[in-house]
Amino acid sequence: MKKGIILCLLLCLFTLTGKAEVLELATVQENNHVTVQADRYLEERVEAETGGNLTITVGAAGQLYGDEAGILEALEKGDVALGHVSVRTLAGRVPELSVFSLPYLFGGAEHLKSTLDHFLGSVMASAVQERMPGLVVLGWYDNGGRCFYTKTQVVSAPDLNGLTLAAEETEAMDMFLGELGAKRMTLGRHTVFSAIHQGVVDGGETDLPSLLWLGDYDGAPYIFLDRHTFAPDILLMSAKVYERLSEEEQQKLMQAARKTEGMEWELLRETETEAINALREYGCTLSMDDGGARESFTPMAEKTYSLVDPALIEEIRNMK
Repeated sequence: MKKGIILCLLLCLFTLTGKAEVLELATVQENNHVTVQADRYLEERVEAETGGNLTITVGAAGQLYGDEAGILEALEKGDVALGHVSVRTLAGRVPELSVFSLPYLFGGAEHLKSTLDHFLGSVMASAVQERMPGLVVLGWYDNGGRCFYTKTQVVSAPDLNGLTLAAEETEAMDMFLGELGAKRMTLGRHTVFSAIHQGVVDGGETDLPSLLWLGDYDGAPYIFLDRHTFAPDILLMSAKVYERLSEEEQQKLMQAARKTEGMEWELLRETETEAINALREYGCTLSMDDGGARESFTPMAEKTYSLVDPALIEEIRNMK
């Protein structure tokens, strides 16, 4: 009887003092991906910032809710607390995010980061939360600049004429490739390798760490380091979960996310350098964009800018 009373008192005491809330984070990226490494760092920071009142567990490789569409649905319902998805996944519902699909708008990763930090991050976060009120934007994860890789060498715009490429499915990319005389084909990320070897496509475009990891350079060993678009991931939180946290917990979670964001961007730069070195070791030919090559693409690229508010384009350009 006494043991039962003591146990009851202990349970009441634990309830009064509160208990750690476990927040699940969902992602489709594999465990060794840079963004997942950042998620692990977020785990550490949140526990440290909140004194253990909040803890995060990461479900990588689609363990939670499968693909990114499933993760978004779970976030909106409040079934999962956190997730990061590509801006491409949200662009259908948040058209403002199409700015990240415009080729050659951003001069590089530093230009993108400074633009996000100064105004674009808050502008895009407001657009997301207005159109998808079930979400809260915590930060932006860099995925690196996307580059063309082909069976034949590409160093200027005419070299893409007549090629069929596995490319991201956006209106801007369709316009851009059409102007170049190339054609886009939609393929799953794990099917490009066989499509290249079977002659279905002449290459594709992606970020360098993914190119190395997937092995698609085998059969398309010519890589043009133009970094034509930057498509970051968005670190999101379910508004339903966010609103049940205390104001102090919300602030500390935001602080941890900002620290994680900075760490992830630095780590991505290192990972890109490692990928470039590895691709060279594997016998790939990497053509560096010295600025002159990019000029040959500019007229075709700028035609896609009509998809976005001209004032926003000008403001981004002025950040250079």
